Amino acid sequence: MSNQQYSPWAGGDGSGEPAPQPSASPADQRPPTLGLPGDPPAYTNPVLGEPRPAEPSGWSEPQTFDALQPAPPAAPVQFGRRVPYGYAAPPPPEHPNATLVLILGIVGLFTNFVFMPFISPIAWYLGAKARREMAARPGAYSDSGKLTAGFVLGIIGSLIALLVVSSFVLLIIIAVNAPR
Repeated sequence: MSNQQYSPWAGGDGSGEPAPQPSASPADQRPPTLGLPGDPPAYTNPVLGEPRPAEPSGWSEPQTFDALQPAPPAAPVQFGRRVPYGYAAPPPPEHPNATLVLILGIVGLFTNFVFMPFISPIAWYLGAKARREMAARPGAYSDSGKLTAGFVLGIIGSLIALLVVSSFVLLIIIAVNAPR
């Protein structure tokens, strides 16, 4: 059983045309009731004999759903600003010296054996400087594996260079002070 029997649009033929409403004279019209005891019901179901609420007559205003309206276009995202909900911010770039530090760390580690021990401390210094800049401005640069790897290789290469240079200095001192 459907609710078409209660609808003013139920013409019975399924065409969607409204059913003709009996015209009532002003004397037959009753004021709306509040549902208090003693008030006559607005309508009574002839089959069940139950009162049901009065149906609205005429056309109603169409409903608007603001949540379904398209969102206004968003402004381009810049670093340091809040991002509107639903939009992802592009990832921050890596530090500009990350690749340089990595290259100097690798070259410094392998050139310690051909007596170029000054390259690894440069990688260590530039890596530490870049990490300080990243700590001073969080979010401006992404954490870079290149920067960390070059920084660590610079430390290892500097320690190896320090060990190699100190061993050569110690050998020279021993050779100079050796009795003849």
